[in-house]
Amino acid sequence: MAEAQTSTTTTTTTSTTTSNPLFDKFTEEEKKKVEELKTHLPDILKGADVQNYTLWGVELNKDSNDRKLEVILIKFLKARNFEIDQAKEMLIKSIKWRIEFKTDEILSETFPASIFGKVGFFHKHDKENRPVTYNLYGGLDNNQVFGELERFIRWRVQLMEKGIQLLDFVNVDQMIQVHDYNLVAYANYDSTVKNASKNVTQVLQENYPEFLAAKFFVNVPWWGDLMFKFVSMFLSEQTKKKFIVTSAGGVKDSMLNLIPEENLPTIYGGKSVIPELEEKSEGDKPKVDEPEPKNDKPTE
Repeated sequence: MAEAQTSTTTTTTTSTTTSNPLFDKFTEEEKKKVEELKTHLPDILKGADVQNYTLWGVELNKDSNDRKLEVILIKFLKARNFEIDQAKEMLIKSIKWRIEFKTDEILSETFPASIFGKVGFFHKHDKENRPVTYNLYGGLDNNQVFGELERFIRWRVQLMEKGIQLLDFVNVDQMIQVHDYNLVAYANYDSTVKNASKNVTQVLQENYPEFLAAKFFVNVPWWGDLMFKFVSMFLSEQTKKKFIVTSAGGVKDSMLNLIPEENLPTIYGGKSVIPELEEKSEGDKPKVDEPEPKNDKPTE
């Protein structure tokens, strides 16, 4: 059996039970299910071939009094419709993947800023203090960004781990995502992009359950329906229900429902300046008025 393993940490567990507003929102049935899954942690660790493990700063210990553990465990339960055996299997596979993928080292890795700098980044929070990540897909060199699949996946996982560092699992345990498709032509949505999207989506679905609170799709092109059909094949129904596809001219109002105006980037009609984006020419800036997408929501 492997020695003790530790995932990327930002906090440590405590020996005494402390107040946790997220845990307090659980229903009685959810608390029972989480407690049941918690009793299986020794078997889960054994199944993953580790003596102990710390996931996102929280030790997977059945005797732990840290309520953040329950907040993490319920994510796996929700992803598997509260089926204990399925949640156990998911957690075992995820721990094994993290060890094999070396996620503990990923935050120290560097990726070319000239390639990935504007593809994905975090900028402030929404009205519930959830971090917001922006992904801008227009004007990318597909071969540079997506061509080296392993590098792209590691970059995307690093972005996810950076986001999790912004969560405390006490008051906040989810994020907001914004996907901007301005200047993305149909010809750019090629096999390289599709393959990268498929692989990254599967990695996130299997190892980062219930971290998404909502995902905005803005400046969706006329062919967006085809894109949603493809991506939807690899997404759970729970995830697809969190999609918000904005209509033409409705980007600002839609995003302001969740993101305060002072935190919303100016390129979407808010008041928060992102220098790196402001430096782009007017022709390259993401626009908020694009032709109406075919559907108001992704094809399920």
